[in-house]
Amino acid sequence: MKEKMKKWPAVFLAITMAFSLLVGCESGRESGNDKPNGTKTESSGNESDKPVHVKAFICWNGSSSGRLEDEENNPVAKKIKEATNVVFNFEFATSSEVENLNLMFAAGDVPYDVVAAPYWGGDGGETGVIKKAGKQGMLLPLNDLLDQYGENIKPALSTMVAKDFYENDVRDPDFNGNIYVVPYQTAAAPEDVFNWGYTVYARKDIMEALGWKPEDFNHSEKIYEFLKEVKAGDFKDATGNPVIPAGNWHNGWAYGEMIRSFSVPSFSGFFRDEDGSLKNTVFSPMMDEEVKFMHKMVSEGLFDPEAFRQNDTIAKEKHAVGRYAVSAAHYPHFRDFFRQNLLDEHPEMEYVPVGPIEDSSGSIYRNELKGRAGTPAWFIPKNSKVAEHVIKAINYMNSDEGKRLLRYGVEGIHYDMNNGKPVVKPEWLKKMNAGETRKIGIGGVYLEFMSLTPSMSQWGEFTPGEAQKPDPVYEKIITEISPYKFYEGYRASYFAKEYPKYEEIRELTDGNTRRDYIERAYFAKTQEEALKILNEYRNYLLDGDIEKYWEFMDGKSGAREDILW
Repeated sequence: MKEKMKKWPAVFLAITMAFSLLVGCESGRESGNDKPNGTKTESSGNESDKPVHVKAFICWNGSSSGRLEDEENNPVAKKIKEATNVVFNFEFATSSEVENLNLMFAAGDVPYDVVAAPYWGGDGGETGVIKKAGKQGMLLPLNDLLDQYGENIKPALSTMVAKDFYENDVRDPDFNGNIYVVPYQTAAAPEDVFNWGYTVYARKDIMEALGWKPEDFNHSEKIYEFLKEVKAGDFKDATGNPVIPAGNWHNGWAYGEMIRSFSVPSFSGFFRDEDGSLKNTVFSPMMDEEVKFMHKMVSEGLFDPEAFRQNDTIAKEKHAVGRYAVSAAHYPHFRDFFRQNLLDEHPEMEYVPVGPIEDSSGSIYRNELKGRAGTPAWFIPKNSKVAEHVIKAINYMNSDEGKRLLRYGVEGIHYDMNNGKPVVKPEWLKKMNAGETRKIGIGGVYLEFMSLTPSMSQWGEFTPGEAQKPDPVYEKIITEISPYKFYEGYRASYFAKEYPKYEEIRELTDGNTRRDYIERAYFAKTQEEALKILNEYRNYLLDGDIEKYWEFMDGKSGAREDILW
């Protein structure tokens, strides 16, 4: 144990904090449950009168909102217990996920039987901590257990996850063939991938007053023309104050939709110049156009200068009164936020999606990987004594019946099957949509163990009741304004780790540095000065020998036939 502890930083402090964090928790490894090979394989038989308690840690900061009223007697728990004789006891992270994972592994004897956590890929953050634990023998290899008891789980390892994520993260070569993590929150098929409906949204009353239609906004320059008319008008928010022509939500989210016409489609942040050479997209001529566009937006008073860095509270205050004539984000955010704001007293101020807005190639499609690139994942610590029970329970939860149980509840009580699809009973639908059923397990914490969600392919809807009451606005967005186009391949960015000076390049191309330069260019006194600042950033990259990095990456062009740049 001492040898393990030496491998984790700040061990004494970490173990002390871990103890204070974890002490007093009920253990799922009771002596009566310590029978790793003593259960029957049938899904319906109870091996003993005493259920097997599985201690699960949900390592998501803020996830405690999913805490159950009764972990053993809620309708979902009862069905899982009936099928597998397993009861899940949950604990939740209330601080940084990385910090929680580090503390947990630093303690050596991990006090959980299964852990669900972020696993976005690469070697940093939560993924790096989990990979390190696997390589140091602190995670249980799942290969044999999945072969024996995980027929419903095994497809989740590779189905609808990106090729590069599967090859480098789910099946990291340094795992030496062992399976340590199982992705979840993945789609069962391409039609089950949720389209978030990102686009630009404009106040309906202002559009009508100026004679604009949603389809008129087919290019970023059209947004600029509209905003000039807004500024010249006498439009007010709900409090009677003048509107700000355009802005966004917290921390710059998502003004990028307004500059979509200058974006270079890319999966890995590269493009090929006219001479065929490979470069970062910031060197594209389209980047010059983006900077010039946003510079005139800011300098002409068409875009809120506070919006780039404003916090969530301030952004919501502005949107709640219709302060912006134009904003951007995904559709569920606009829909859900304005259900309780603005529209109650001012329905005319509704924000409506506009477009489609073409990208720099003239396409209206959003390029998406066929398969999720980075997912949450669950794993079993090496010292769990009930691992077989964990696999059997999660395997049941990922059966067709189990998935409906986690999302819709118990058939005949909470929903009925109609033409092969679940239909929520009216008395439960309102509760589900309000999130009230989460405390009894329906649509709540148990979803942390469900993979390959068959939303459209089997259920015909993404959220309960959606099929009974279709949303025409959303349907228009995903079919006409922001439709997805799927690509299957291996992102070139995964080759970057092979570059000899990978860490130096990571630091050189840090997103925060890029953001500082670009936003400073937006606020320059003149357009010439703005482009000068952009070129200063490019020179900063060139001085850091980024050209050698490009040459290295370009040399990987022939490494495989499915590379996505």
